[in-house]
Amino acid sequence: MALGTNGLVIRRVKKIKKGGHHGGAWKIALADFALAMMALFLVLWLLSVASPEELASIEGYFHDPMGPSTAGFSANPIDLGGSPAKSPEKKLDLQLPDPGSTDLPMKDELLGNGPDSAESNSLNNMLQEAMSNTNVLLSQQQNLRIEITPLGVRITLLDNPDKPMFERGSARMMPDIENTLLTMSPIFNRITNPIVITGHTDSSKFSGDRLDNWDLSALRANAARRILEEGGVADKRFAQVIGLSDTIPYNRFDTDSAENRRISITLLTDEAYRKLLDQNRRFFGNPAQQSDLKLTPETVF
Repeated sequence: MALGTNGLVIRRVKKIKKGGHHGGAWKIALADFALAMMALFLVLWLLSVASPEELASIEGYFHDPMGPSTAGFSANPIDLGGSPAKSPEKKLDLQLPDPGSTDLPMKDELLGNGPDSAESNSLNNMLQEAMSNTNVLLSQQQNLRIEITPLGVRITLLDNPDKPMFERGSARMMPDIENTLLTMSPIFNRITNPIVITGHTDSSKFSGDRLDNWDLSALRANAARRILEEGGVADKRFAQVIGLSDTIPYNRFDTDSAENRRISITLLTDEAYRKLLDQNRRFFGNPAQQSDLKLTPETVF
């Protein structure tokens, strides 16, 4: 047909059928990728905040996930507050964490009565000064540790295999530890805070003369109390004397270690002493009689 005419022009368009609907497979792939990245960053963060002991425990877990590993003796790769032990039994672990591990703020710390409180620091300074004036040199007492805790200042006497504190399987003190406690008695007389004494053993099972680790820890704590009383500390100063057996190891990664055999003497802050009294009344008192009493804080403390 010639151009310029008014004839009808018909244009034919050939339609090519393309692929159908792709679906949502790409969304699933993207979600899997995002989840994998989150897991990767979580693992990197955990490794960055873990202590050397926890890293060793993680390594030991991957070497032997089902049994006691050689590093940390833990069947769990991440320590969530338990106590890695050589046996699957659970251990109480109220004095976490060890040096180098990540600490979480305790409730007492948030309320201003934690280990960094002014009262605890003041108590620690008084104790250090008193020990210095009494010529008790900490550098020469390798088995003596002074630490600030949420309860106050804790003096820990650790056992030494070369110079043990007690006769084996007995609550009878050796002369060196008796002299140490008698030397420290005048210091405790200058600082009038209430005292808590706890006895601890290692995880080695002991059974002799009908005694076990519970008996030993309680008898040894009470033996320390008697020596302090001989040194002049009044009986009313002792707020609590208990034995904890091997439930709170000082060395959580070697529960048979000699340093787990120890005596802890804690000088309580005023707030910690009030909480301890209140806890003892609620847990061990007579609720029926106590509810009838109308006591004000001034008449109790």
